This record gives sequence, structure tokens and C-alpha cells, in this order.
Amino acid sequence: MLASRTNRLLGQCIDGLVGAAPIAAALGVFSFSDRLGALVMLIGIGWSLYYYLLADGLHDGQSVAKQWLGMRVVDARSGAPCTFGQSLVRNLLLACLGPLDWVFIFGERNQRLGDKAAGTIVIEV
Repeated sequence: MLASRTNRLLGQCIDGLVGAAPIAAALGVFSFSDRLGALVMLIGIGWSLYYYLLADGLHDGQSVAKQWLGMRVVDARSGAPCTFGQSLVRNLLLACLGPLDWVFIFGERNQRLGDKAAGTIVIEV
């Protein structure tokens, strides 16, 4: 069964927090050490980019939020878990188009534009 739009939006918010957590931590570290804060910030930016773009290729198509909410990204034709390449395509479009990408979720298969381009759907597990 396709994942609901509400759960997908909630998942996007949770994944945003997971991706941004190291950057928030770096801001705290800056308060007592500029050098260590800069290092933590650099690591945090790397983590955020990795997570935002490739998280749907983890754990058989499940980012942290998708695991918590019982969803999975799969190939729309084969049902195989989302690959890192598909995750990159679907999330690059989200990063570039922002809310415009989400407008497409109101179609019959609840697919964002990124899902359509990557050939993926989000299902409940």
C-alpha cells in the first residue's frame, strides 16, 4: 500500500532534524572552541549532504524517519529497495525545487516529482 501524504511529510520533517543535528551541535561547540567548532561544522555539513541526498538508499530503502514511521522507498516497477542512485535523483530534485516538488504528490500514486524522475514510490511496510 502507498504511504500516506501525511506520513511522508512527517518523515521529511524528521529526516530534516536528523540531517541538521550535527550542524546544531557544531554551533554549540563554537561557544567554547572556534577550531573544534569549525571541525565539527565541516563534519556536520558533510553528514547533512550525505544524509539528505542518499538516506533513502540506506537500510533497504529506509531513512531513519521511514524506519520509525514504517515506510520504504522502492522501485516503482520492480519493488526492489531504492538504490543510492535513485535516492540521489529524487532528493536532488527536492533540494532544487523545494515545495514545487511536493505539489506533484497529489497525483494518483502520491509521487513527488523526484519520485517520478527516479522511478520510485513510497510504501508502507
